[in-house]
Amino acid sequence: MRKNWVLHGALAVFAAHVATPAVAQIIKPNERAQAIKQHPQIIAQFGGAITGPVASYVSNVGAKVATTAGLKDQCTFTVINSDVVNAFAVPGCYIYITRGLMAIMNSEDELASVLGHEVGHIVGKHSLKRTQASTLSTLGAIALGIATKSDEIMQTAGQLAQVYTLSYSRKQEHESDDFGVRYLQANGYNLYAASDMLAALAAQEALDAKVKNRQSRNVPTWARSHPITTERVARTANAARAAKASRDVPPELVRPYLTALAGLRVGDDPEQGFVDGRRFSHPSLKITFEVPQGFSLNNTSEAVEIEGPNSLKGRFGGGSALSGTLDAYAIAKVRETLGQTPATFGVATPGTTNGMPTVTLLARAQTRSGLVDVGVIAYNLNGRAFHFVMMGPADGLSPTFPITQTFRELSATEIAALRPRELEIVTVRAGDTVASLAARMAYPDFKTERFLMINGMSAERPLKPGELLKIVRFSPAGR
Repeated sequence: MRKNWVLHGALAVFAAHVATPAVAQIIKPNERAQAIKQHPQIIAQFGGAITGPVASYVSNVGAKVATTAGLKDQCTFTVINSDVVNAFAVPGCYIYITRGLMAIMNSEDELASVLGHEVGHIVGKHSLKRTQASTLSTLGAIALGIATKSDEIMQTAGQLAQVYTLSYSRKQEHESDDFGVRYLQANGYNLYAASDMLAALAAQEALDAKVKNRQSRNVPTWARSHPITTERVARTANAARAAKASRDVPPELVRPYLTALAGLRVGDDPEQGFVDGRRFSHPSLKITFEVPQGFSLNNTSEAVEIEGPNSLKGRFGGGSALSGTLDAYAIAKVRETLGQTPATFGVATPGTTNGMPTVTLLARAQTRSGLVDVGVIAYNLNGRAFHFVMMGPADGLSPTFPITQTFRELSATEIAALRPRELEIVTVRAGDTVASLAARMAYPDFKTERFLMINGMSAERPLKPGELLKIVRFSPAGR
């Protein structure tokens, strides 16, 4: 049985000032109704919802946090099927957390810290305030929409941005941090869980940068909508120290959390295709392509985003039956990208790539950032249309752009070799080492680094026989 640990010193003062507003003032009926209406759209935009034990576990932990916040039975917690590391809240107390974030955390305490932080944004009306104060934000392909003023792309970008990428203010983050710490304490969790979670975010981002051979971003994905500063980290750590909290008392709830995570998908979902280094493959669509060294891929539920040197950006999509001519399809994709922006169109040029009929079309537009070239290459693969849209500075594109030449159909053997990954929870045995467990990670590279990251470990920490740890394995056939 866990007990609530008394706050001491500065933290008691700091938490005493975090008064939860009256329940009637927190969630209004119109906010809840709007959240209910938006929920299916948000789920669809982020790859669907995950059900089963992990979803129930998150809902139960979230319910404890919400009750502490004075919102008993008023919040909905959803795990979304995205490998992006993130969590966010929308007015009406709908809280979303990705399986990507779930996979890098290591205790119920850390989960409670994230959910408490998001509930804090609801209690503080932060999500509503930032939506009201915002115009459109930027996300992924949104670079195309911002640069070209494309109404269609900007509309999609705005829908996502309002729940995903708008930054909270420094004051809002501090207030939500305060709420989150209060909820941790009230439920008997370890007060260092928040700093542990932030450390996991930083480690994940650093490893991702290393794997993709790029510079680390200034802040992790989650932190781009929840700004993390050294001041915030120090402030939270100081509060825990002022409360005379320790790393070990109360012990973080590791076993129930990891037990709930067993079998959780890691990386891309087969229904959305796989990114493996610089290669994207989709077993259902039976297609693959590869980007050159220096480029990176980001697989989303709607398209594969491409980013390269010299401000080159792009997207890959398609897969529907071709209706009309390939020329018309290519022209339509350029117009969707440019929207109402005036542009000079080149001539649609037919060709062949790896046995498939293609049409290449270039256009040049004057944007806010100067002249931009937009190139589309469309493919007809067995009656289905696929396309790349690439954008870069004037004269930066070519009809024979290397990426577009690698698109091809997968063989049956290649499809059979594409297997999703999932978490396996293992019990450390006498004689196990970091090296022996890391060797079981289902990756071709950075095995040790990946093992340490997902377990929140340093290379120096000794393993303890009987403790639970995570490894990533290939999912059994048929799952």
